[in-house]
Amino acid sequence: MFSKTKIALSAAMVLSTAFPASAAHRGHPASYNKVPAAQSDQYPVLDVAPVCHGIASQGELEAGLRATSFDECVKSEQAVGDELKKVWSTFNSADKRHCTAETTMGGESSYTELVTCLEMARDVRELHKQPDSLSEQHIPTAPTGHRQPTRQ
Repeated sequence: MFSKTKIALSAAMVLSTAFPASAAHRGHPASYNKVPAAQSDQYPVLDVAPVCHGIASQGELEAGLRATSFDECVKSEQAVGDELKKVWSTFNSADKRHCTAETTMGGESSYTELVTCLEMARDVRELHKQPDSLSEQHIPTAPTGHRQPTRQ
């Protein structure tokens, strides 16, 4: 399970992506990431400093969340990265390329965002493998006046 710190970091990262300029004024370009998009199955080395600067500067903005320091954020990201490295080979190659490209887009990247993308892609792929996961019986009835969704 996720610790409160990891949940707080995840929430702060979501907030920091809404405000990419938070890293730009600290000397980090908000629109560019120095990590090239994944061209292969190679494990990416991400620069987590920009996102951690954003998280550290916005930590006191959210009521009820414990402020996260830059060092705590970097350590947490390194721990997530170390765990991800252990299971990297278990993920689909196309998902790795897609998620790495998505994670590094916009200048602020994190291993937490990368692992979340990979796990969601894997879980959706597994759901689609189940025989009745997309059957008509699982589609709720459309509200009055709307067209009923159908399989494509």
